[in-house]
Amino acid sequence: MYISKVRIQNFRCFKDCTIEFNDGLNVLIGSNNAGKTTVIKALELVFKRGTTKSNSVDDFYKGVDLSTPPEVNITATLRSSKTDTVDDKAIVASWLTKLESPWEAELTYRFFLPEQYHASYLEEYDKTSNQKERWRLVERTLKRYVSRIYGGNIVNNIRAEADYLDKIHCETLDALRDVESKLSTGKNSLLRQLLEYFKDNHTESTDTNTGNDDDFAEHSEILVRNLIGRVNQKEILDFAEKTGASVGGVPTLDGSLEESDVLSTLRLIVKDQTGIEIPIVNNGMGYNNLIYISMILSKFTVITSNDYGDNAKTFPILLIEEPEAHLHPALQYNFLKFLKEEVTRQNVSRQIFITTHSTQITSAVGLDPIICLERSDGSQPTPKYPGRVFSDEDQQSKKYVERFLDATKSAMLFATSVLLVEGMAELILLPVLAERIDCDLDKHHVSLVRVDALTFKHFIKLFGAGVKPEYQQYALEKRVGCIVDTDPMKKRTDREDGKMRRWEQCWPFEIRNDNTSYEYKGRSSAIENLLLQTGERSNVGIYFKGERGKTFEYDLAWENPSNELLFTKEVEITEVDELNDCDWEQEDKEKAKYASSFLLYAEGRKGELAFDLASRMKERTAIEVKVPVHICKALEWVCHKDSSTGDNHE
Repeated sequence: MYISKVRIQNFRCFKDCTIEFNDGLNVLIGSNNAGKTTVIKALELVFKRGTTKSNSVDDFYKGVDLSTPPEVNITATLRSSKTDTVDDKAIVASWLTKLESPWEAELTYRFFLPEQYHASYLEEYDKTSNQKERWRLVERTLKRYVSRIYGGNIVNNIRAEADYLDKIHCETLDALRDVESKLSTGKNSLLRQLLEYFKDNHTESTDTNTGNDDDFAEHSEILVRNLIGRVNQKEILDFAEKTGASVGGVPTLDGSLEESDVLSTLRLIVKDQTGIEIPIVNNGMGYNNLIYISMILSKFTVITSNDYGDNAKTFPILLIEEPEAHLHPALQYNFLKFLKEEVTRQNVSRQIFITTHSTQITSAVGLDPIICLERSDGSQPTPKYPGRVFSDEDQQSKKYVERFLDATKSAMLFATSVLLVEGMAELILLPVLAERIDCDLDKHHVSLVRVDALTFKHFIKLFGAGVKPEYQQYALEKRVGCIVDTDPMKKRTDREDGKMRRWEQCWPFEIRNDNTSYEYKGRSSAIENLLLQTGERSNVGIYFKGERGKTFEYDLAWENPSNELLFTKEVEITEVDELNDCDWEQEDKEKAKYASSFLLYAEGRKGELAFDLASRMKERTAIEVKVPVHICKALEWVCHKDSSTGDNHE
């Protein structure tokens, strides 16, 4: 079984929201204050036993109606799965709300004011005149609030049995964890529990001198006798005789050494590649975090063991906040790959919930485990599921996105807006151009992502463009701008060896020069397909130079002919024969000559040229650089400086 969803009502930033989960790994992402930690706390309130579940007045949703005593309700739905055990259904038998397969059961946490105190609350409420006084009333009333967990349909008001709740184990690793103090010695409950469990028959050691309980008792007795023999008891107990205390019996020394005493003295050390041993407290924080998490997973093995009999846990859950803390990117990636594999095999936790800001982690787990909490304008968070956007017909797009969702591209899942571009030059120069028009991409939390020219169609499906209407509810709602090269094309109309000619690139000024011999396209098929794909989707915009455009370098040079930042002495201004047949105005022909010369110079060195140009633009800010109109529109759109819909182009 697994937790299939949780409904959170009137708790912190949630008014009434249902979040669906995956069987296995769940990765919660979103901006700060998007509700990730609140989801973890909500799960704790339902499933974590033995903790103080006290809430403060700040745990209520601030928009709740206070005319009646407010309350928090958190309902978790458990659903059957392929890995169900016999014990699973036994635990939830009295909590079932759906009997047919897959069966469902519910647990509801309520934090509320008992009915007998409602009259006094309402009486006090009538005396308040503003919201501030009403919240003070709630705060004064909190001491009368109680928390309860109910099983099954909440309308039946039946308390969940403590014995069955105890079969569920919930472990939390919060973001600000002090792992060193929990690892140092066997006095710590976690380390001691593991030492006790694995010390004898649970170890697979091949050492024949491991020993047993009898051996320990024999050796410990020798140690105690040795210590007593080395102590001068007469000197220590001399005052007992002088004070007369010995009349009641002569004091002496005795004792025993238990295994637990020795276990408490054991400590973790780290032995590096050179053989040097250092205490765990002197080890790096990142590695200690991994050691601690590994011990938690070992603990799950212990508490679910048959050796615990009826006390064994059946359903362990692991909640981890920001596992990336103190871990460098490679460790983050490898750790999450491990967790994903382990939870799939059900070797450790039955279900794992993670909150993260790490692009390394999202790139490691793929799309399906990701739950993105989006929040804007102070509204309650809304869950989105990028892995569910793709229908059966879109699985090729899903596989493509997952394959290339590396740490750079997965940044689009975290950003406020996304700007998709084709080449390295755009990736380097657009942030500099954006600053020129007061659209700082970092300041506006815009993720600039380079994708291949023909793969825009795959990535924009994450944001609802080109997916079936019933799948759009799962799509991310953030603004997305796609800056696409116009790439005009031409094709000879005659046939060669009976075969149709192929489309080939051409200059913008070639369009309609020879309609007899050539067929022309003013813009690429990729643009046509993207415009068709976005359709009425208002959060995705396709931006390109409508006429007389070609590539990013060409368009930039067109707007800045003879600009000394672009046209250094290395750029040779050449004449292009096709311009002679063009019917453009002379001014546009001159722009085209500079633009084509700059593009010809850039071929084969676009990345290097972009770096040099970006450096010159940063150093010589007094020299004006005109940003192409379609790029201005794209930048303003993703920076939320343009309130129109996204389907804009020059």
